Amino acid sequence: MWKFLESEMLVILGLAEDATRTDAQIADIYSLKKGTVASIRRRLLDAGAITFVNVPAFNKLGCEMIGFHMGTAEPTERVDARANNYIEFSNKTPQLFHGLTGGSSVVFYTALKNATEYDELVQNHNRFFSGPRRESKARMVSSVFPFALTKVNLVPNFAPIVHRFFQLDVPPPKCSAPVSAEVESPDLSKTEQTTLVALVENPRASDREIGAIVGLSRQAITRIRNKLLEEGICNPVCLPSLYKWGFEICAVAHTKFNMEMPWEKRLKSQPKEVLELSFYTLSKADEGVANYIIARYSDYSAQLQGILAWYHKARALDETPDITLFSLERSTELRTFEFGPAVRHLMLS
Repeated sequence: MWKFLESEMLVILGLAEDATRTDAQIADIYSLKKGTVASIRRRLLDAGAITFVNVPAFNKLGCEMIGFHMGTAEPTERVDARANNYIEFSNKTPQLFHGLTGGSSVVFYTALKNATEYDELVQNHNRFFSGPRRESKARMVSSVFPFALTKVNLVPNFAPIVHRFFQLDVPPPKCSAPVSAEVESPDLSKTEQTTLVALVENPRASDREIGAIVGLSRQAITRIRNKLLEEGICNPVCLPSLYKWGFEICAVAHTKFNMEMPWEKRLKSQPKEVLELSFYTLSKADEGVANYIIARYSDYSAQLQGILAWYHKARALDETPDITLFSLERSTELRTFEFGPAVRHLMLS
């Protein structure tokens, strides 16, 4: 498990809460020196303790829904063979932006233009896992979360997890709660589309470096970047590499809700940990998915008992939640909020 200095913890927390903060802003918030923050930022990035991604607002790029796909496979198949097959499937599936496989379980998320693309993805999955790869195929349960009916984390929500883990004596960050999002047709020129793809595929590149990729001046890239940021189309996010810090478990909870309880009432009265500690949440009136990454199994057990007790007492559940645990040490990433293939598919295919 990595050990961080308090100054490093503060810089990580500051960036996890708002990746657009400058070194000077973080220094001012936490009473550090600007040069110290700059040095810490470089060191953390070089060591792989944190990384940056440019998160696209899929609803603003014409996507109508997010797909959730969870499955289990026969335990007799070799784990490494299944992992390699699902990595190959991911490489052939540009819509897939986040997912992992471990043991006999698989989970992944997709950005989908419409219901037709959803059906095509399911068919492609079944076709890919035919023949010699059939033994690796997970029995998938897929659900779609249309933006028109869903509250969703438009950007991953790691700041509350980082704050709780570090136990710093600083105010807790604001929770990035799931929100409703309208589907929009992208009003971007071909140059802006190409630049968006380059920004998502190269999140740490400077405007000059992006300009060299797409054949534009640094000034032109700066203007486009600012437009995409102002319109909420592209959002910089700092992701902590929690599995490298010693975190043990990823838990994915798929829940069916009792429709007798109004959706808004449930959201307002449920334990705050349900949303605050889920780094990616999809929620609609009858169904929800929450993702938790947890330092120790004992922490998971304590949190789960408290949360489930409220749901049962409030009679908010339609059936027992399906909770799948992944050992981070023994799991394989398919993609970790890697949005480049999906955006290229949307913009340039």
